[in-house]
Amino acid sequence: MSNQSNSNNEKKVTSALRVARISIFTALSVIGSFITPYPVIPTIAFDSSPGFFAALYFGAIDGLLITGLGHIVTAIINGFPLGALHYIIAVGMALAGGAMGLVSKSNKKWGFVPGAAVAVAINTALSVVMVPTIGFEATIANVTIPLLLAASLNAAIAAILYVAVRNRRISI
Repeated sequence: MSNQSNSNNEKKVTSALRVARISIFTALSVIGSFITPYPVIPTIAFDSSPGFFAALYFGAIDGLLITGLGHIVTAIINGFPLGALHYIIAVGMALAGGAMGLVSKSNKKWGFVPGAAVAVAINTALSVVMVPTIGFEATIANVTIPLLLAASLNAAIAAILYVAVRNRRISI
């Protein structure tokens, strides 16, 4: 009976640590949301880097949760400037984070490269939600290009940090 009790406690600790880790990285997303290379749309920011890193280091589920939650928190902080579109974007960001984690598993040494490319592609493709609102040309000029730049920078930061620590055990 004592072994079963210990096993249950270990499982609870693992779950608690995972929730704490997701919370910490989501908080880092909030911090990143204040750094925006494109102030016209304040939700284009460095809020994805922590989720992208988590996807590479901890796995697809953590990346999915952190990027999705990170976008929603960023939208809340900025007053939901795009309204309900932020919910669609948050789902897309979650998919980008999850896809980055899944694709990166394809190759232990270099999988982060195609993983980052897929995440950037999904993130950038989310600009399509703006077409009905502002039109195709304005979306390309004012959203897609800045979003491509910001997504690329977020993925690059995550990849650089991942390569720096991937052989180390992080216990959070």
